[in-house]
Amino acid sequence: MLTGEVNAAVVGALEAGASQVVIWDGHDASHSLSIDETHPRAQLIQGRDTPADYYLAEKLYDGIMFVGQHAMAQAKSGVLAHSQSFSVQNIFLNGKPVGETGQVAAIAGYFDIPVIMLSGDQAACEEMLGLQPKAETVAAKRLVGTSSTLSLSHAEAKAQIQKAARRAVTRVKEFAPWKISGPVEMKIESFPGKSGVSTTALSRAEEKQFSPRTVVYRGRNVLEVYQRWLGE
Repeated sequence: MLTGEVNAAVVGALEAGASQVVIWDGHDASHSLSIDETHPRAQLIQGRDTPADYYLAEKLYDGIMFVGQHAMAQAKSGVLAHSQSFSVQNIFLNGKPVGETGQVAAIAGYFDIPVIMLSGDQAACEEMLGLQPKAETVAAKRLVGTSSTLSLSHAEAKAQIQKAARRAVTRVKEFAPWKISGPVEMKIESFPGKSGVSTTALSRAEEKQFSPRTVVYRGRNVLEVYQRWLGE
């Protein structure tokens, strides 16, 4: 199903005139997609240990789209909401709560690349619009009850994603990157009793573990913070 939705986004981007579409298999150590099922005009990035730059460079792409995205940890009505790990309670960039969408948006913004479209659950769409109010979004599912989902059919989800991707690429010049002014501080908090905070990169004076649950990384910019977090 994820492959079908990703390929629908590729088709929409191509219909809008995109000359190149690159897919990053960014979940579960790149075990989610298969190259033999990828749209023939797309390229696929796979591999473990994602670098701090998220495979990006200055204006390498015109825009970034998310497919099958979930909301950040503790998001209200989020479906499987988490931030990297279910052990992580909060991640903050200069005091702003972010999930995985916000983190990618921040690194993309460092390289002057805007986020333009997201499909996922309703909470993830709302999170995206908080970062990029002009973004195209597709809520393929939403939480009902405490742990169930109400989902679009696969065919309808693909149709809506294709249209949203086409609109986003058509409007790509309307979007501005999310820029975080330096210096930058990233705070990661684990849930009580959990061990989601990594201390492997705590080798410099700028990085501090404030408690067994909280680690802070600091840098001149967001990329430097991520490099320190990942130990690069």
